[in-house]
Amino acid sequence: METYHIPVLLKESVEALNIKDGGVYVDATLGGGGHTTAILESGKEITLFAFDQDPDALIHNEELAKKYAGKLFIINDNFANLRTQLSLHRIKKIDGILFDLGVSSHQINVDSRGFSFSLDGDLDMRMDQTRELTAKELINHFPYEELRNIFRDYGEEKQASRIAKAIVEAREEKPFSTTLELSEFLDRCTVGPKKLKIKARIFQAIRIFINGEIEVLKCALEDAVKILNPEGRIAVISYHSLEDRIVKKLFKFEEKDCICPPKLPICVCNKKSRLKILTRKPIIPSEEEIEKNNRARSAKLRIAKGTGNYEI
Repeated sequence: METYHIPVLLKESVEALNIKDGGVYVDATLGGGGHTTAILESGKEITLFAFDQDPDALIHNEELAKKYAGKLFIINDNFANLRTQLSLHRIKKIDGILFDLGVSSHQINVDSRGFSFSLDGDLDMRMDQTRELTAKELINHFPYEELRNIFRDYGEEKQASRIAKAIVEAREEKPFSTTLELSEFLDRCTVGPKKLKIKARIFQAIRIFINGEIEVLKCALEDAVKILNPEGRIAVISYHSLEDRIVKKLFKFEEKDCICPPKLPICVCNKKSRLKILTRKPIIPSEEEIEKNNRARSAKLRIAKGTGNYEI
């Protein structure tokens, strides 16, 4: 099995959880198990639930599961279902949760998964391979307007309209089958000095849409806040501005005590603050970490803690 890369912001993210003996914690993104291992090796007696919808992650972490049997519970599911899955284990509240967002290094490095524009593989991009929609279906059959919107909204690509139009015209002659076919086509149809970044944004947009990442993230963050114990920590590592804005916006909203219009003399919304933000500016990797692990270059870590004001 392909080797997973070094976990990003490892020390900072584990410290962010403020792990305490007897606590219940969640690693929402198991992946290669780097963060999970560090949490378990914190020296504290804890219970840890680790989620991943990709069966490859479960296979990769079989030995870890055996080593920490009774302390580590690996759940093969999307973290959008974390409240449901935790309820099945009779867990109603947690003391900390870590999200390491985006695609795992393993998924990128396996050509058959179709996440990389530098490897030749099927246009797939499904994190959960039981999903029906693939990147191939999207690229070859979605209408121009939908492709444009996906590239614009999920990739924040300024040339979204031109690229979508070019793809629709090209697929009439020959449908796209592989990642390299799409990658080489994007090289030909984009202009300017930032071809590599444009290509990365298009692949990112397709991946996010295929896996419903934005909707899933919003749902999971809201659920995590609801089950966080007072003083419990929520830590999120994001890798692009779209994700980071969602995390920042939710943290700010959950920190507010009132969202009534300023003109109202008294509060009628009855909203209570459920989080206290601990990172006004996100924590970013050191130059040394980026040098060792290029994947860390765009990472941002935001941390908040629960206040205890929860509505069930």
